[in-house]
Amino acid sequence: MGESINGYDIVLKATVGGKEKLFAGTKSNSFGINPKVKESITKENEGTSTKKIVGYDTELGVEGVMEINAEEEKATRADRDDIIEIVKSGQPLDFAYGQHKPGNKVQRGKMVITAYSESTDAEGEATYSLTGSAITKLTPEVVPEKEV
Repeated sequence: MGESINGYDIVLKATVGGKEKLFAGTKSNSFGINPKVKESITKENEGTSTKKIVGYDTELGVEGVMEINAEEEKATRADRDDIIEIVKSGQPLDFAYGQHKPGNKVQRGKMVITAYSESTDAEGEATYSLTGSAITKLTPEVVPEKEV
């Protein structure tokens, strides 16, 4: 996925205006996997239900979204217009969940943003909140040395 920042549990990547941008949660992150369970009752099992996991849904939450500017090697606040355009377009984002340190395992996939909100405090600090749903299976990968 390119550049990431040590210690972040969720890193998002999107193309905005032809330029690849990375985002990371700064205040709090959430990650959930919900199995899809298929239940059946057949004559053969004498009315006893059987359950089988047939897939899963993955949901992510990210607050305090920031753009990671790899050229300057520092984090800067994401432009709200970029995020709003991603939401409106329905563009999938690449994501990685897990501690981004060399040798650590992360889960990668693609997601769409299902909700976006922002709020501003008295000092004018804007807080962004994103909620997303994975649209692909999760793929485990080990973070390479060059990605950190």
